[in-house]
Amino acid sequence: MPLANWVWNETSPSAAGAAASSQAVQGAASYLPAGVAGPVDDYAALAIVAELVGATGGTLDVYIQQNPSGDGVTWFDLVHFAQLSAGHGAVTYESSVSLYSQATSPVVVGKNAAPALGAGTSLNGAFSDRLRLLMVAGASTTAGAPVKVTVCGQRPRTREVGGR
Repeated sequence: MPLANWVWNETSPSAAGAAASSQAVQGAASYLPAGVAGPVDDYAALAIVAELVGATGGTLDVYIQQNPSGDGVTWFDLVHFAQLSAGHGAVTYESSVSLYSQATSPVVVGKNAAPALGAGTSLNGAFSDRLRLLMVAGASTTAGAPVKVTVCGQRPRTREVGGR
């Protein structure tokens, strides 16, 4: 049962390099800076939908990063959507992140503007209260593309037994 939504509407970088989200995030707490969604730590799971289009001239990688320290400075990869080729048509991806994770082996993650999580990968387990987008445009990129990502916070639904 979704209880909260956060929506980024961004444009990816128009030249090679990394750029963090910078526009106001719909649904974000007023005390958070532009580009940051939250608080999301009151939820058991996050359903994440990304509506992406490839940039002009170069590849595009879109990440969701979390800020475990809550300082707004140190960010670590949480989700890395599949890389888009130059001029890739519109595509929608869905990913879920849950506190109820299976035991997994450690994976390489990136930090701040140097992401490293493998393409098409989401991490499960505890997540922090703040999220941001990081968009990385590949070499030869000459124009950005629209990036829309919606995060839906979810809690387990409690049903009463016997219709009470």
